[in-house]
Amino acid sequence: MMSFPSKDTNSQTLFKWPWRRESPLSAQLLIDIPPEIELSDYRRLPSSGSESPSRLLDGEGVKEEPIPDLDIFFERLYEYFCTKGLRCIITKWIIEILNVLFTVCCIGFFFLYVDWNAIGHLKCGVEALESGEKPCDLMAAIKHNPLVPFTFPKMVTVGSMIILVTYGLINFLKFFVQLKSTLNARDFYYNSLKITDLEIQTISWPRIIEKVVLLQKSKKLCVVRDLSEHDIIMRIMRKENYLIGMVNKGIISFPIRPWLPGAGPTVKSHVHDRRNHVILPKALEWTLNWCIFQSMFDSKFCVRKDFLASPAALKKRLVFVGIAMLILSPCLVIFPLVYLILRHAEEIYNHPSTASSRRWSNLSRWIFREYNEV
Repeated sequence: MMSFPSKDTNSQTLFKWPWRRESPLSAQLLIDIPPEIELSDYRRLPSSGSESPSRLLDGEGVKEEPIPDLDIFFERLYEYFCTKGLRCIITKWIIEILNVLFTVCCIGFFFLYVDWNAIGHLKCGVEALESGEKPCDLMAAIKHNPLVPFTFPKMVTVGSMIILVTYGLINFLKFFVQLKSTLNARDFYYNSLKITDLEIQTISWPRIIEKVVLLQKSKKLCVVRDLSEHDIIMRIMRKENYLIGMVNKGIISFPIRPWLPGAGPTVKSHVHDRRNHVILPKALEWTLNWCIFQSMFDSKFCVRKDFLASPAALKKRLVFVGIAMLILSPCLVIFPLVYLILRHAEEIYNHPSTASSRRWSNLSRWIFREYNEV
């Protein structure tokens, strides 16, 4: 078991893995050290009462107008690097839309139009010849009125199709909404960093950061202070750093059974002095992102004062999303199930051992991540 060194020798080990006897190599995953999560507002342009950008432009000879929102700008640069150019972005967008349409058609056909009871009674091929019956007609297993009668399973199927179509439509429109910022990022790579889409396929991210830091010295992307590699990474990882801190501090722990899938290390609870299990499935990560990280920052990427002053509003938001997820859970189960079958059925059929292969859970990936690790 891995051991994480701590700067504070008196700090108490908060995480303990269940089902194992205590060991001197117990992992100390929670370290009570103030994280380096920057909440400063040096990214903002100076107000009229202080150093103004115009005086900096006149006195220091800045060649270009500074970028007003560096957080979003660097996020776009990193997303463009991860997707490896405009051609890959467009290709990925087209494949995602086709994937959604194909999955919707598969769900509708197999869950609504196919009569599985009729298929079980059909006799085809050698079985039909041996029994002396006519060859089977597969069209007899197709329902002509798939929604009659409209039962609860059919309602769940239609609901999942509506959710999936809505998701595909949002992705379709999102591409055009972000197209301008994508083209701006591409223009910055081409004209400022001198990196083409062909070169971005093989160049490393540290090399890109190095070019941006060198560009800062000549073009002043930030007029308040010089940017370093650490500053750029902290801007990109501003939201993720909060989630890493929540995992490391055991904030997202619940009183669940240790045998439940996804149950992680235990952490001491402040309620009734009991131990809870940390858990972070993908659905919970999305919920935290929607309810907390998307609403805790203002337009200048500073923590909103009303967010800190009104915990009741956050509680209502979490309760509302939890109820919505509970109501939609039957519909949300169908899409991952169909997607899993379509993607892994052939592999599991030819190589059954892959069905029991072990992979890192979503919680493990976040536990292993460090602050400012992209």
